[in-house]
Amino acid sequence: MSTNMNFWRVIAVMCVATAFVQSKSTHHQKRATRPNICDLVYNNTLDVRCYCTKDNQNPKIFKSADCFLFAEHVKPEDDTWTAFDYLKDVTKLTFTKNNITMKYIPTEALKYTKSVLNLDIKYGNIEKVGAYAFANLSAVQEITLRGNQIKILEVNAFADHKDLAILGLDTNAIVEINRDVFVNLPSLEKLYLTNNKITTLHDRAFVHLNNLKEIEIDRNNIFSLNSETFSGLKKLQKLDLSSNSLEVIGDNTFLPLVNLRSLNLDGNKIQMLDNKAFFGLSSLQSLSLAHNNIVDIDNLKVFEGLKSLISLNLRGNKIKILKAEVMAPILTNFYGGISTLDVDDNNFPCSCQLDWFTSLMNKTQNENLKLALNNLKCQPDAALREAWSKTEEIEKNTTQTTEDEETQFQNPEYEYYDNTQLDGKFFYVDVRDLLNCTKGTKTKSEITTTTRKSPTAADIKAPSSYTTTTVKPELNKELTTKPDQKLTTKYFTTETSVTQGHTTAKMAAAVAKPPENHVVTPDATSVEAKPDKIKAHRSIQEKETPDYLKSGANINLGCVMLLTVILYLIH
Repeated sequence: MSTNMNFWRVIAVMCVATAFVQSKSTHHQKRATRPNICDLVYNNTLDVRCYCTKDNQNPKIFKSADCFLFAEHVKPEDDTWTAFDYLKDVTKLTFTKNNITMKYIPTEALKYTKSVLNLDIKYGNIEKVGAYAFANLSAVQEITLRGNQIKILEVNAFADHKDLAILGLDTNAIVEINRDVFVNLPSLEKLYLTNNKITTLHDRAFVHLNNLKEIEIDRNNIFSLNSETFSGLKKLQKLDLSSNSLEVIGDNTFLPLVNLRSLNLDGNKIQMLDNKAFFGLSSLQSLSLAHNNIVDIDNLKVFEGLKSLISLNLRGNKIKILKAEVMAPILTNFYGGISTLDVDDNNFPCSCQLDWFTSLMNKTQNENLKLALNNLKCQPDAALREAWSKTEEIEKNTTQTTEDEETQFQNPEYEYYDNTQLDGKFFYVDVRDLLNCTKGTKTKSEITTTTRKSPTAADIKAPSSYTTTTVKPELNKELTTKPDQKLTTKYFTTETSVTQGHTTAKMAAAVAKPPENHVVTPDATSVEAKPDKIKAHRSIQEKETPDYLKSGANINLGCVMLLTVILYLIH
């Protein structure tokens, strides 16, 4: 009896063990057949799927994944996100739009991807970034959230990422940047907020970003800044605020930016620069104020302290007055070979107040800057236009000829301007003499007879067929130059008849009428660059008849007399 009972006990244990083993086996089979997040799309039933790339050295590990939503109903806390445990070794993770738009930061998925170094979420419809949205990405180095229509960045939205170096929030709909949005990001060096709708940067909004080196907030709607806006950014080197709505740059606005090297304020609505607008920017090398509404820079200290500045862009404003006294603190900065100063496309009236540009032109070592300053245009008044017209008439009546004109036309150093390019303006170097800005170096009559052809009226044609009158200085025999050495004095044409379309010749030059002994004494426009004297050709009218022409005339007269005697004897 006991033997039978033991037998059945053994049988029962075996049945239970068999059932357990079968259950375990079935469970493993189910797990084995369950699709993973990296399965091919046509075999995958998950609501989130990824195209995964394996590591070349270890095929069992995925190094990157591009993921997409395939269902609208996936919520932020959905169990679907647990499938990301398959991507625990991924270093680059991307979420982008397929047919379904991402509407939130997938924080639940990021719990399983702690190895991610580069996170990119794009083309979603994410209204806000909540606090600690990326908290589990302890190793992340770059986060890009471009084109997601983000409107709100909550406090601590980006916090406690000790290795985060680059944060991109371009092309969203962010309206304001509050304080404490960016917290404990000791490695962050680049922050991009381009092309949003930002109107307000709250005081000390970036105070925790002590190591930030570059920030771009261009193409927004920022209308006001103050001395607290950029507090904490002591290591910032580049700040781009172009294409905003700034109207005034107040005192000490950039005072905290002691290491700033590049400041771009292009395309705002700036009308006023306070005395200390750029105070504290001793390291600033490049400042651009192009395409604003500046009419007058009259604060004498506005550029004071900018000892490192070598590039200043004031192009495309409405500037009428830019005094030498305003530029005095930084003027010597532009003497070097890499310096740039752009003041083109402004409303400078033609007056001797512009003469400091000529002095700078002669002192700078930058050939491009020389040319740019030589091409400085100004707006003439009625009296100057009338004087210029009279000068043109005198030039037409005192035309001269010269050789080598074709070579001059082919010289690549000269620039030619169509009348329409000048828009009614004159080149300042062309009218200095008429304005008596060179008084003391020339007489009135000399100025009248040697001023260059009007940049709005001189007609030039291609050098295939032309007749020309030119004043062209000839180098004194004592003056020698190397073949590749350039002289700062250029030559000009007074009139050229053409058979093709008309252009206006603008020769980059400082012009002076040779005195009667045919030696030009350099005036203020060339004294620094060309101290030696230059000897000029005499005009054809002034030249004596060559001896061989005189002897030829005597021979012809003798022949006529002999022929007359012969005819008389025949008759």
